Amino acid sequence: MYRFRAVWSKFILPIVWVLLFAICILAPNYPYLIANYYNQGLFLYWTTLMRWLFGSIPFAMGEFVYIIVIILLIINIIKYFTSLKRCNQIWQKIGLILFKLAWLGIRLFVVFQFIWGFNYMQPDPTKTFDLSIQPPKNVQIAQIEINQLTDELIQELNQTRKELSSYKGVTPNFEQTVAKVQQAYGRISKAYPTLQLQNQSVKKAIFPTLGDYIGFLAFYQPITAEAIIRSDLPMMTQPYTIAHEMAHQLGYASETEANFIAFVVATEADDPMLKYSMLLQMFTYAQDAQLLLLAGTKGFDAWKAQIAKNKAMLSPAVLKDRSEIKAFFATRANKQIQASNQLYDQFLKWNQQAAGLDSYADVLKWVRAYRLKTDSSTSYSQ
Repeated sequence: MYRFRAVWSKFILPIVWVLLFAICILAPNYPYLIANYYNQGLFLYWTTLMRWLFGSIPFAMGEFVYIIVIILLIINIIKYFTSLKRCNQIWQKIGLILFKLAWLGIRLFVVFQFIWGFNYMQPDPTKTFDLSIQPPKNVQIAQIEINQLTDELIQELNQTRKELSSYKGVTPNFEQTVAKVQQAYGRISKAYPTLQLQNQSVKKAIFPTLGDYIGFLAFYQPITAEAIIRSDLPMMTQPYTIAHEMAHQLGYASETEANFIAFVVATEADDPMLKYSMLLQMFTYAQDAQLLLLAGTKGFDAWKAQIAKNKAMLSPAVLKDRSEIKAFFATRANKQIQASNQLYDQFLKWNQQAAGLDSYADVLKWVRAYRLKTDSSTSYSQ
């Protein structure tokens, strides 16, 4: 028995790790295999089980998992270097230390890919929704298209906010908001079964103020399969944020994909709060793109004039909501550790999101294609 364990640990297990590492390296070349056998296979069963295990626990286990992992990592690093009693031992064993670090990195990389990372490699959801993405031929056409989209979003924001103002129900709490978003996913899953989310596991962040320093509003925890949300977010931003994180739970790994799925779910929902939350976010993305194009082509005066025009078109209620959201972020702007932003930006780029943090707004071209195909803006106004 002892001999078998020695052979397993010295030869068989390292070979298994190397083979798994090779699979990870080759996987990006086979996106449809990833979609069929990983996303709708291994990942689906793993996350359904994890949400079943952790979903009924009333607090977010995922935060404690990260804390425990960090503590264990620090303890082991300290123990290893204190075992090298003299400084010259470190230099004598520098090659071995680097080898062990590289070997640890390989194993962590493999584990990450199998519990989450492969999702970045599957085809984007435009295939599922049969969307034709036609990039504008020049800057002038791009400006016309983004102006049109922004104006439409403003009209829909005003109308939806008016619906909410006349709604006599009590403002939903966090748990009720989660339930409404879950219902919206159930509604759309009748047309798109892959959007069916089994075993809901959406939790409030236990340490929301950490987000002020690390820079998160919500995050998906791949080990426990929990969607963890800051419950101190302005109420109007919560429904879309929850829908976004639920999209991650389904394996839509990139921020563009998660944004798009949340947009589609909200568009087809019958909950005005979810729609309004989505429209606020889409308008922010659209206006940013609109102003960026103007700044690059027509200068600062045109940029200022466009802001004034958009403000004049938005209803006072919408402007008030946007002002409250801006105030929430403004009070926290100086707390964020800049390195955390840079690390996450690099993480996104490592995972096939070349735009990094800018990928959050890449959803606009998919939004426009979906609206053109379904005529969602017209049907909404009707």
